[in-house]
Amino acid sequence: MKCIIILTVLVGLSYQMTTPHNIRTTHEPSVTQQYIFHYDYLTHKMVVHKDKNCYIFTLTDQERIDVHTDSGLTALEVQFLTRISANAHTEVTRTSLETSVRTACGFNIQHFYTVA
Repeated sequence: MKCIIILTVLVGLSYQMTTPHNIRTTHEPSVTQQYIFHYDYLTHKMVVHKDKNCYIFTLTDQERIDVHTDSGLTALEVQFLTRISANAHTEVTRTSLETSVRTACGFNIQHFYTVA
């Protein structure tokens, strides 16, 4: 009888040692970025703003056509983000921009950039 009890205890202990307890998984923090694109039809400029920065792009004749199709707009957005990352921009004052562009940028913007 003692042998059965000891055997049961040993089996229970070995099972407990191989069974994971309190597994804690680590979670990476969420990383998000939000860029807002706006086509200003009055000036034919594309405005991209993120956080407190606003980037203004003057569109070429072909880009003015492309902006009206889904695939063209997507291609332009990728192109503009690439140009923003390349730091090919110049800071300008809010007052030097057209009213419709200032409105498209929003009211919480602190820095305005024209992008080459």
